[in-house]
Formats: sequence, C-alpha cells, structure tokens
Amino acid sequence: MKSEKGITLTSLIIYLAVTMIVVTIIATFTSFFVSNMNEVRQQEDYAPEFNKFTMFFSLDVKNNRTAEVTPTQLEFEDGTIYQYRESEKAVYRNDTKITEKVDSFSFATTQETISTTTKQIINVKMSVKGKVNLKNGIDYTLRYW
Repeated sequence: MKSEKGITLTSLIIYLAVTMIVVTIIATFTSFFVSNMNEVRQQEDYAPEFNKFTMFFSLDVKNNRTAEVTPTQLEFEDGTIYQYRESEKAVYRNDTKITEKVDSFSFATTQETISTTTKQIINVKMSVKGKVNLKNGIDYTLRYW
C-alpha cells in the first residue's frame, strides 16, 4: 500500500488562496484604521475652536427669545453680540475673541410655527482651518416658552 503523507498540489493552491483572501481583508481594515486615525489627529486643530464657540453660543441661545441676524453678526435681545471678523479670522462675543483660525462663518435665521407657537431658529455654518465642521450648519432654537 502506498503512503499518503504530505499535501497535494490542489490543497496547496486552496491554502494559498485562502491565505491571500485573509491578508487582503486584514490590509483593508488596516488601511481604514490608519485613515481614521489621521482624521482624529487632525481634529485637534479645529475641534477646540468649534467647542469654544458652542459653549458660549448654546448658553446665550437658551437665555434669549429673539435675535437680530445678519450673515456675519447676531445680536440677542439681552444685548450680547456675536460677530465674525474675516480680517482676523475670528469670532467675537461682544468684544472678546472666543475663536480663531475660522476660515468662514455665517448666521441665518428662520421662523418655525407649530400649532400656535412660533420659534426662531438660528443656523450657524463654520469652517475652521480648512475643515468644514458645519457643512449644512447647526440649527439652534431660541427659547420660546
């Protein structure tokens, strides 16, 4: 009787094909992981500026019912003014700079009526250091009760 030790050429090809598929899958996941890590590293450039603006703006939105809005300036009913100064690439709250490195910034407003309640909604679009943080903007609803 003949000894059947070892592997056949067919099984060797199958082993190699399976190994190549596994290696390809691992390489794809590694590629996605590395690109996501680069994105996270770049966030340290623009996320703090956006967070500083949001911290101040959210508080003022909760405490006011109306606001006068132009594309680069917003004035709340309590007298608080937010202004984007393109020459400085900064957003000011009253006369205090709260963010810098802002490439573009704009305010817009709309009115929403639900039943008998009318709400003023302020849309903010912002780009910091070339990253569009708010492509479609973020909507903030002013206090309406």
